[in-house]
Amino acid sequence: MSMNNTFRTRFDFSKIPATIQIPNLIEVQKRSYDRFLQMDKLPAERDDAGLQAVFQSVFPITDFRNVSQLEFVDFSIGNWECKCGHLKGLHHLRTTCKNCGSTVITDPFHPGDVLCSKCGTYNANTPDFCNKCGDPVGLQLKYDVAECEERGMTYSAPLKVTMRLTIFDKDAETGDRQIRDIKEQEVFFGDVPLMTANGTFIINGTERVIVSQLHRSPGVFFETANNRTYFLGKIIPYRGSWVEFEYDQKNVLYVRIDRKRKFLGTIFLRALGLRSSEDILRTFYTVDRLAIRDQKLFWTIDPNAEKATNLLGMKLAHSIKNKAGDEIAHSGRKINANVMKEIQKSKISEIEVDITDLGSWVASDVVDTTTGEVLLEA
Repeated sequence: MSMNNTFRTRFDFSKIPATIQIPNLIEVQKRSYDRFLQMDKLPAERDDAGLQAVFQSVFPITDFRNVSQLEFVDFSIGNWECKCGHLKGLHHLRTTCKNCGSTVITDPFHPGDVLCSKCGTYNANTPDFCNKCGDPVGLQLKYDVAECEERGMTYSAPLKVTMRLTIFDKDAETGDRQIRDIKEQEVFFGDVPLMTANGTFIINGTERVIVSQLHRSPGVFFETANNRTYFLGKIIPYRGSWVEFEYDQKNVLYVRIDRKRKFLGTIFLRALGLRSSEDILRTFYTVDRLAIRDQKLFWTIDPNAEKATNLLGMKLAHSIKNKAGDEIAHSGRKINANVMKEIQKSKISEIEVDITDLGSWVASDVVDTTTGEVLLEA
């Protein structure tokens, strides 16, 4: 703009005229942030998105004895009032539809009828005006954008949340609860930065902008090194901490949370509820039942089992025959999938295997019931 307050003429030297105007490139950011805050809507008008969805996903919160409960009621951003403060609240910018009776948003700065979003009926634009100052209700800020830049302040509005605390009397025998007291109070949560008309934020007097970046999609991902000695598994949630499982060169499982110091994977599994080593083994491994008689090892076979058994690859101590007397596998042969199918088809309950070829871990201690001696430790 020149000194005489007239706009300069913009010359276009392009040969091909523009048929489509350049769209508003910051409209996406502004709409997204408006949908996140929903600050100009009443609690009943808000969608389940943004801050509203966050509060509803976290609350209610109950104590460990289940005798008190903290609930989320609603929230408000900014002080919506007239200049003198006599009129307060967004309900002064609402009217009732003459056709369906639903709430219609009025606009005091644009004359003309307003359209009902539910039935499509035009209604009179009649917002409330203050009897003292003559102004309608609007967002009253302590500092505007220019003042925040000059004073080194943050362009923001206060966030106030209404909470409801319910105290119960719990019967120790039946566990039934009865309401003893209910308290509801508005709590100041902090200041929320507001977006300017240019799609920027004023933080401590400095104009800043949010730059879009790639976000790692949630899910489970696996990685391995080129030498096949390092294996990594990542659990990336939609919201929360990242969990990484990794095997080192000694084949020991470790866990990292948010890429911090690693610790043993068994500690993490025990924190999730797998209290003993037996619980961990039974969860992640196929556990077979064995019997020891006369210093011989007999492997119990489930004919209806569909999961792979640890018996595969072991050597037979004696040959196996079916009920007709036909030999299924000779002594010393390794058990493969075909031999296992024949054994299950013949409904053989147990077979003797070479005890020197066991090479497995026991999930629980093997104890002699007569003497109490521990034969095998878990």
